[in-house]
Amino acid sequence: MVTIPEMVAAISKRAEDRYEVALADTVGAALPTTEILSSAVQLKRIHKEGAGWRTVLIVALPFETLKIQAAFRWAADVRDLLPEPQTADLYMFMLIEGIPSEDASRLETDDRFCRKVVVREQEEIDSFLDRSFLATLSPAGSSDGIGDPLLASLGSLGLAHSWVVPHLNTWRELLLSGKSGGDIAEALRAAAFGNEDMQ
Repeated sequence: MVTIPEMVAAISKRAEDRYEVALADTVGAALPTTEILSSAVQLKRIHKEGAGWRTVLIVALPFETLKIQAAFRWAADVRDLLPEPQTADLYMFMLIEGIPSEDASRLETDDRFCRKVVVREQEEIDSFLDRSFLATLSPAGSSDGIGDPLLASLGSLGLAHSWVVPHLNTWRELLLSGKSGGDIAEALRAAAFGNEDMQ
């Protein structure tokens, strides 16, 4: 079974170059019982001005109703303490020993208080994270993780129009820059055509 330290390390590694990571023992609310192991991680998208924090609560517990309910109470308490709109970005990664797959699926469909992702028996950490917002981004045509739609679109554009291939990396950076639409359009034109007079 995956442990909390292994999960925190995997989250931190997966977040590299995507999120700023802040580790916290609690997020302002203590667990209602000390019999549940827990940790909390907050992530904020880098290179995105005004990005809010995503809070991930991690709990490790046996498959017992009272302990699962205690974890849910903790999520509710943390949600009450988070400022808007961060309440919409509250997640709970649940490491429940001995949980049957159908019960894990049922817990994941219950989105009261937060979104939940439950580790399945024998599931690898990478596979687990690929079922969350931390899924890997991979180039088009790769079967690993989900595809980056922008990268896939630019790749298709390059296949259809070979003259754009030298500009694709610059265009991708511009499209992800967070600038206004008009500024992006002007920068794309300048990157592709320089100072040519476009009529």
